[in-house]
Amino acid sequence: MFDAPRAASSEPSATINYIQPNLGYGLRIWWAFFWPTTLISTVLILVVNSGLLHLYENSYVSGSAVRPFLRYDDYFFMYAVAFFVIRYILHKNFRHFRIGLLSHRGGEDSESLGPTLRRTLRVWWTYSWRTLVYGLIAVFVTAIPSAVLVGAFGWNHRLEALVGFLVGLVLRGAVGLFVIYSNILDEDFGDFRVCLLPRQFPAVVPEGAAANPVVS
Repeated sequence: MFDAPRAASSEPSATINYIQPNLGYGLRIWWAFFWPTTLISTVLILVVNSGLLHLYENSYVSGSAVRPFLRYDDYFFMYAVAFFVIRYILHKNFRHFRIGLLSHRGGEDSESLGPTLRRTLRVWWTYSWRTLVYGLIAVFVTAIPSAVLVGAFGWNHRLEALVGFLVGLVLRGAVGLFVIYSNILDEDFGDFRVCLLPRQFPAVVPEGAAANPVVS
């Protein structure tokens, strides 16, 4: 079902070589987003949490003051890092395509728009609130099988913690892929649409052209 063409409110302009998104394109974009976001946010979480625990153990800071940061800072870092990675991806040339923002919702006479801060924020906000809502639903639906799977390794606390982390990672990745493919690609955001376009190549200046300009 992922590879079937999806209905759109308006067709992209014929003057733009629009690429119909499918699961293959979605996977490439998701992977380019998922691994740096996960890696960077995990490192930040480990560093900050270690610092907070050290502060708690070696100062008069109460546990009630540190506990909210330890509980919720993973969400903060994950979504904060996600903004910068989304901004990077909107500027990125993939091997055979790039993400483009088209004016007039991709309709007639549409033009390619730059990924400004405002447009990046709109894409990031859609990704953030949808992954949060869908993630909560996914956690609720998979709560029992996840608990059974993690509990099967209860004889080893470190292995149990590792399996729990991997289950959460897979679940978060699946939700992120669904949101990117179903709610961002080929979708309208205000007056622009997120589309897949042919890759942009830098202009090649012939050797000696700059040194020998043509004089009319």
